[in-house]
Amino acid sequence: MKQQKVIVIGAGISGLAAAYYVKKNQPQAHVVLLEASGRIGGKIKTIHRDGFLIECGPEGYMARKPTLTRLIQDIGLGDQLIRSQAGTYYIYVNHRLRQMPRGSVMGIPTKLLPMVTTGLISPIGKLRAALDLVIPHVYKDQDISLEEFFRRRLGREVVTNMIDPLLSGIYNGSLSDMSLEATLPQFASIEKKHRSLILGMKSIRPPEQAGAPKKTAGRFLSLSCGLDRLAGKLASFADELKLNTPVRRVTPGRVFLKDGTQLAADAVILAATPDQFGPLLDFPEAWRLSGDKRSTTATVALAFRKSDVAQLNGTGYVVSKKEGLNITACSWMDRKWSYTAPEGYALVRTYVGTPENPSIVEKSDEEIEQAALHDLRKISRMGTPLFSVITRQIDNMPQYTVNHNQRIKAFEKALQNMDGVYACGAMLHGVGLPDCVDAAMQVAGQAVAYLNRKDKKAVNK
Repeated sequence: MKQQKVIVIGAGISGLAAAYYVKKNQPQAHVVLLEASGRIGGKIKTIHRDGFLIECGPEGYMARKPTLTRLIQDIGLGDQLIRSQAGTYYIYVNHRLRQMPRGSVMGIPTKLLPMVTTGLISPIGKLRAALDLVIPHVYKDQDISLEEFFRRRLGREVVTNMIDPLLSGIYNGSLSDMSLEATLPQFASIEKKHRSLILGMKSIRPPEQAGAPKKTAGRFLSLSCGLDRLAGKLASFADELKLNTPVRRVTPGRVFLKDGTQLAADAVILAATPDQFGPLLDFPEAWRLSGDKRSTTATVALAFRKSDVAQLNGTGYVVSKKEGLNITACSWMDRKWSYTAPEGYALVRTYVGTPENPSIVEKSDEEIEQAALHDLRKISRMGTPLFSVITRQIDNMPQYTVNHNQRIKAFEKALQNMDGVYACGAMLHGVGLPDCVDAAMQVAGQAVAYLNRKDKKAVNK
């Protein structure tokens, strides 16, 4: 019986993980990994320079999501796993860094005293937030925006000063069109069960034990060797890796390259960037996904001597949009991940570009660095950096707008008409590294099951 061939399109984390899981579950399959650019990893990009380890894309992932951790252990990198350091996190609002109230989750209060005493919200804003305890359900089994949901429950000031900076920092989007069901379905479930978000969040938080030691470990995991090692290790499981190989079209059993070459395949897994779904698959539901909103950002990593930056007690902060700054967040990387900077040095990572102001990302590296430094210096003391690394993500961060889940269901139903063709990636079921790996594992399993059915049919002929 001939060896079955699986083509994976896209060598970001989704495509790399899909190739690995196909080989793990079907070692005899021949896996070909096609990548349009000249490098693997997609948004993962690690730079090692002068003793600094700079993650230009994702810096780590949520430790509570286990699939990626198991994958890292399976491929022999488990000894490189390291947990982030815990630390105070701030919001820059009303021209000051203000500590996030203790007990708040995503800006939602679960404890009365910290919320009463915080300077983040005015007395009127606090009274408005307290109405969450009595107002009726907002979510009624029909998708709405995060802005509408949280504003109606907790008031505009809590949204502007607390929730929007936090969530915009995570998703880099506008709350006014981000989907509740696709991005934060747990809050819809909490409201459905408890009606009040404050009471609901309080009920699911574990009780604090008297005298318990303060946590020193954070909620995130990463690799002390750099996430690029994860990408490289996964790529080694493919039988063939072809860089600079853009694809023009995909049909069942066949992949058409832009140079005119045609490749036969028993199964195809599409893990390309969101804008490619429509052109490659060419059916209406795929084109709709390609037309979905995406954001543009730049990451600015700045290396300093430790004496040249203010020694603030914490791991970073987010910035309220009403402050009118170019930066949206800042992480003190060496405090969060001690291995990222040599002894006596500091690594600061900040982000520029918002849905309201994407044009700054189009400026030169020097202009972006100066704009970022200008804003950072408004917030805390920051000297002259030793060097900077600017990384742009142009129009490729998916935004899960209202009714995203319905569009994905329609796409996946239509894709079933293409035998042996599967899709995964940040566009579909989550933008985080663990979400991408979860989806890749699932579609790899579907592809292997399809190959096994083909095998059985061939044997029974």
